[in-house]
Amino acid sequence: MVGKLNSWPKFFALHSTCKPLLLLAGLLLAASPVWAGKYAYGEAFVRVGQSWSDGGPMQDPLQSEPQATQDDGHYRRQVSELEGEGGPYADALAEPLTGLGRHYRQQGDMEQALLHYRRALHVVRVNDGLYSERQMPILRELLNAYRVNGEMKTLDNRYDYYFRLYGSGRPPYTDMRLRGSLAYLRWQREAIRLKIDADETQRLLALYQLNDKLLHAVAAESSVALQWYRNMVLSQIRNLYLLEDRLAPTDQNSGMASASPVLADEWNQQDFNTKRMELIQRGSLAQGVGLLQALIERTAAAGERTELARLYLELGDWYQWHAKDHQAGEQYRQVVQLLSDENQGDLLQQWLGQPMELPDNGAFWQFYPNRADDHPVVISVRYDVSERGRAKNLQADVTDPAHEGPASRIKRKLARIRFRPRWVNGTAESVSQVQRDYQLID
Repeated sequence: MVGKLNSWPKFFALHSTCKPLLLLAGLLLAASPVWAGKYAYGEAFVRVGQSWSDGGPMQDPLQSEPQATQDDGHYRRQVSELEGEGGPYADALAEPLTGLGRHYRQQGDMEQALLHYRRALHVVRVNDGLYSERQMPILRELLNAYRVNGEMKTLDNRYDYYFRLYGSGRPPYTDMRLRGSLAYLRWQREAIRLKIDADETQRLLALYQLNDKLLHAVAAESSVALQWYRNMVLSQIRNLYLLEDRLAPTDQNSGMASASPVLADEWNQQDFNTKRMELIQRGSLAQGVGLLQALIERTAAAGERTELARLYLELGDWYQWHAKDHQAGEQYRQVVQLLSDENQGDLLQQWLGQPMELPDNGAFWQFYPNRADDHPVVISVRYDVSERGRAKNLQADVTDPAHEGPASRIKRKLARIRFRPRWVNGTAESVSQVQRDYQLID
């Protein structure tokens, strides 16, 4: 897939015959509906202090955040000298211009930061061409600057260019290209959570398909390290969480409604996209299980026992979120066994010592930079969590009458979500009087 992820391929518009649509209709009839009681923890409310890497500024996992080591005068002198020697497009200008952009971004002057980052990019393109790898660190900083400045539409467009620089998901699958592809997939999830599109169906479907394409390509490439396959699987799992939440089952998509079009001329592109999304959603539980089990097999073969335990935890959470308590329990017991064998009691306590709100991967959580100065209402709630992972007997500590409404909303939301239960000696146990602070996001 090349270019904008949310630019849907024209294949179906050019080849929309009855045969594939009837096949799709048959598949929809045969598919089993998923459980409808799941809840998107992290989207509307979150525990105070809890955050995940799936939302927020992009960080290169191999590099720390660069710092501006000089004041703006130093960089400006460099720029002036280089322009005098080589003109406005001197190749060496990129470094001090980037330094100026970094300086102003860290000072909070986003207008000047963006100005200098864009000029640095332009200098590199003039000298190296449109797809020079030397643009990448500059572009990463520019993306984060657009984010801080709240220019999300521009940020979205720039991510498309970023993805092209990293090969548009095509081979060779080098570490650099895969790192860029994962960052692009991560942004697409964030764009969905930010509601950038009036209708997110097309973007979500394209995200799922691109991740699927990359996952299969990486799985088939023996030279690609296991970590990249693992990251692609976990990325697709987050996509499936989003897909299930954004396409809630209805009476019409619990089976093919009698009014649903079956002839090609009765369908439009949105109909087809929606029906395809429904089909994916109906098989999402089984697909998520299959992806994680295949990853578990590869990880076990590699002898990575702590990572293996983490993946069993991920699979347990996937089952638990779908209210498959028995299957979830089988995975959590594997976690207990593996970590006990490795004498990792501290990690076992961290993962299974207390109930955990699910999903615990940030699939629904969104970082909002422009809310950093807000003073959110914090509600302290006490409750019990059953061995099946449901909150009961909820009580909120409210001293300000104005907080009664938010407290009631948080209690209702807590009662709906699923928890990973506490496990002691290989058995799920109920926990009484859990006390945690929460805040509303919406």
